[in-house]
Order: sequence, then C-alpha cells, then structure tokens
Amino acid sequence: MFNQSFKLAAVALPVLSILFASGCSIQPSHPNQINAFDGDTFDTLLLAHGALVSLQGSVTTTYPKYIPIFNEASAAYGAAYAGYAAFRVSPTTQAEVSVNIGNLTLAIVALENAFQLDMQASTTNVAEIRARAKRLRTSAGQAGISVTDLLTELEIAAAVAATIPQTGPYAKLAEIVIATTTAALVAENAEVGQPIDLTLISPIPAIQ
Repeated sequence: MFNQSFKLAAVALPVLSILFASGCSIQPSHPNQINAFDGDTFDTLLLAHGALVSLQGSVTTTYPKYIPIFNEASAAYGAAYAGYAAFRVSPTTQAEVSVNIGNLTLAIVALENAFQLDMQASTTNVAEIRARAKRLRTSAGQAGISVTDLLTELEIAAAVAATIPQTGPYAKLAEIVIATTTAALVAENAEVGQPIDLTLISPIPAIQ
C-alpha cells in the first residue's frame, strides 16, 4: 500500500501544478492547420484520445462496471473524429464539429462523475476545485475554447482524485484517474507545434 500511495502522490504533483500554478494554456499553432479552430480541435482530440486510450485498459481489466459509460465516451469520440476529419477536407462544418466536441466533453465529464461518486469524493472539495479552476480560466481569458474546456475537466478530475486518502480503499481508482489525465497531457504536449496528423487520433473501439 505504501508503494501505491507513493505513486499516487508522485503523479498528482505535476498535474496539480499545471492546474493551480499556471492554469490552462493554449498550444502553439500547427504548421498545417486551416485556422485556429482546426488547431484547437486537433489538440482537444489529442487530449481525449490520450485519456481514453489510457483508461481503456484499466476499465477492461480492473473496473468492468465502467464499460458501458466508457463505450458511450468512445462513441462520442468517434463522432467527433468523423466530423473533424470531414471538416479537414471541406472546412464548412465548424458548427457541427463544435457540437460534436461539446458532446465528447460531456461524455468524459460523465465518466469523471462516475469515478468521483465511486471514490466518494467530498462534494465540498469538488466544488472548491471547480471554483478555483473557473477563476483561473476567467483570469486567463480562455473561457469558451474547446481545448481549454476538456483540459480543465481532465485536470479537475485529477485534482479531485488527489484529495482521496492514499491509504484508503479508493486509492487505486484515484491513481487511475490521475494517470489518465497525465497520459492526456503527455499526448498533447508531444505534438506541440507539429503538423496535424489524423493517424494520431484515430477512433477508439468500444470495449466488447
């Protein structure tokens, strides 16, 4: 249990430092992006892809109870990817892609809420973390940007998970939540300033 607690604390620190020290930042433009919306959407899908791929194995092997809600998020991701791929060919469907990205964000939030409920996260802690994140986004002038929406939600999930006692019965689930956010950030950061490549964000199959 000591090793598990140590790992949980170790992965929590960089995520919390991003959320509470620097806030949400906007990535540099991709050299082949059509416009700012194109680049933001690609970054959003990179985050979602990294999170869902990381989570998929844990859900399959350790927490199968989440398979239905994971598959809903996977389906939402597939719809967002399809819409975005079409936009890249004919960039006249920005509004539709925005709706798809919004649905994807809501699906991932639903996953977060399920984890928070099962971790028995303090409602007071959740409210405080969300309020602090909202203040950071407002001060940064970044409200309403799709990549910021999803990034904030992932970081909130990690921050909430970090409040779970590291020696309690929900430490493993909290560790998975934090690792999921970390994987998403790693996936996005790896493509900073790089050309948009749709092969990096391919659809994620449902868990059978």
